[in-house]
Amino acid sequence: MRVRLLALLAVVIIAAGCSPGPMSKPGRAAPPMNKPVALGDDPSSGNVELVRRRLFGTWDLVSLEATPPGGGARAQVTATGTLVYDEYGNLTIDAHTTDKDAPVAAREVSLVTFSGRAVIDVPKSELKLMALTGNVDPNEVLSPENRRKFEVTDETLKLSSMDKSGAVTSVSTWRRRK
Repeated sequence: MRVRLLALLAVVIIAAGCSPGPMSKPGRAAPPMNKPVALGDDPSSGNVELVRRRLFGTWDLVSLEATPPGGGARAQVTATGTLVYDEYGNLTIDAHTTDKDAPVAAREVSLVTFSGRAVIDVPKSELKLMALTGNVDPNEVLSPENRRKFEVTDETLKLSSMDKSGAVTSVSTWRRRK
């Protein structure tokens, strides 16, 4: 019995000697496992969410300028439309025009419509639609596949569509619906 007790005591002592020690030396804090940056330390921190909040809602088209079918300077186009940006980052645009200076894509159908997920690039003030649906030819001036510069205030949204070379082909101005 005594031998068993001594054997059990020896096992306990050996097991205690093998237990892990502290990961850092006593008295010093362990270094962080990564390099966390507090929200707000970086000037761009939270800017995407801020822009999404500003874009959220329904907007009415107040003006549209577009490059005429034959080229040249942008001309004012008479048009109506609605833009909706939802809480999930989806953007839908429906517009109508019969103006002779409107881009071909707008004159070919009674209602220009496209929607997709709006990917926002805050430093460049650009957005691009992804996962597109709609009835606009991707080769047209109003193509939803084009990048768009945006300027947004509490009441207005200005979208400038750019072609592959970066030239502005159309500018639409929208007013927030109350």
